[in-house]
Amino acid sequence: MHHQKRLNDEIAQVKLNILTMLSKSAYPAHHHLIQILADTANNEWLDYAAQKLGPEYALLINRMTKLEAAVSQIEIGQYGYCCDCEEKISAKLLKLDPATQRCTKCAQ
Repeated sequence: MHHQKRLNDEIAQVKLNILTMLSKSAYPAHHHLIQILADTANNEWLDYAAQKLGPEYALLINRMTKLEAAVSQIEIGQYGYCCDCEEKISAKLLKLDPATQRCTKCAQ
């Protein structure tokens, strides 16, 4: 599925962005965290990163949370349906953002 590839590609990019930010940090704990995240399984990566990273990473963590939720919806056959009203989300919205969780009406 085209959306799943886009979602997985963006998840990989967000991870890379987080690891790049950590590598540029002056804090030794951040460099240690890089190694821990490298050894953390994919299904635990987001939870661990969200627990250990500060507010400067919040936008990236929030985006990854949305991306992971969309991948989970694909796995259970609920992708493309509004999480509020359960109506189909328009293809246009999903094309703009494959992690969209709400239809146009419920997003307002």
